[in-house]
Amino acid sequence: MFPRRIVALGSSSIHGRGDFELGGFIHRLRLWHEARSPKNFVYQLGIFGESTEGLIARLPTEAGIRRPHLLILYPGFNDIRREGAESSENSVSIEEFRNSMAALVECSLKISPTLMLTGFPFEEAKTTPYLGSDWYYLRADAARYTDVLRKVCEERSCPILDYFKNWDSEELSALLADDGLHCNPTGHEKLYRELREFLENKFQADKSGSEKR
Repeated sequence: MFPRRIVALGSSSIHGRGDFELGGFIHRLRLWHEARSPKNFVYQLGIFGESTEGLIARLPTEAGIRRPHLLILYPGFNDIRREGAESSENSVSIEEFRNSMAALVECSLKISPTLMLTGFPFEEAKTTPYLGSDWYYLRADAARYTDVLRKVCEERSCPILDYFKNWDSEELSALLADDGLHCNPTGHEKLYRELREFLENKFQADKSGSEKR
C-alpha cells in the first residue's frame, strides 16, 4: 500500500530553497499526494545547513510524533563543506560521516520504512567559494561521501534514490538556481517527478509481491 503519512527530513533542499514557484520538490509531492485522499499527509521538515548529526538529533521527535508510514531522508552536502579555504578539511570527516550515516539509517528504520535520497550534482565553479563566503563545496568530495552513503544503505537494506548518479549527465545550468548548489523550480520539478515515480514503482511492486504470496 502506498504510504499515507510521509515525513521528509533534511537540509535546505527539503525546505524547498530555490523553488520560488511551488516551495520545493517535497511540497510538490504534498500537493499531489494530499489531493488523492484526506487521509494523506506529507510533512516537509527541512532546515538550512542541517548536518547528519543534526538529523540524528531531531529524527526521533520530529518523526515519532507524526507516526509516519514512510520516512524520506535527505542529508545533503553540508557535511562535506570546507571552511576558510579550498584546502581546508571537510567540516565532518568521512569516517565520522560513515558512522553518523549508519546511526541515522538504523534509527530511522526502527521508526518506519525509510527511503534515502542522495544529493544532486552541483556547479563547482559557483561553489568555490559559495556566494562570496569562505565555504567551499567540491564535486570530488560530494562523490566520495555519496559513495559512503550508498554503501551504508546497501549494508542495511535501505532503499535509495540516487539523484547524484541519475543527474550525472544532465545539463545542470537548466536545473540549478543562481547559487549553483540548490535547484531552481525546473530542478525541483524534476526531483519531484523522479521521487514520485520511484515511490509509485516501489509500492506497486510491493503490492504485486504481496498479492502473489
